[in-house]
Amino acid sequence: MLASGVKIAGEKTKPCVVTQTAPDTFRIVLTQGLNRQIRRMCSALGFRVRRLRRVRIMHIRLGALASGRWRDLTADEIRPLLAARNIRRTAG
Repeated sequence: MLASGVKIAGEKTKPCVVTQTAPDTFRIVLTQGLNRQIRRMCSALGFRVRRLRRVRIMHIRLGALASGRWRDLTADEIRPLLAARNIRRTAG
């Protein structure tokens, strides 16, 4: 049900990829980033989120980065961001 999108806040979320990794644990990959989207989607289906951990943003893996911490991006991480920015400038 989560994978096909869920109606929250008056709109249906975009489809996402959901994989069950343990009896009560799931990996959810979003293509959209609404405010508190995973918590709201789960709540709409009667599930409670006990723990939520972000592992990446776009192509950038967070690894062991602690909550509230930051790190500099590598050149390999920056390149696709700059390319996407240039594509958007020429398209719009």
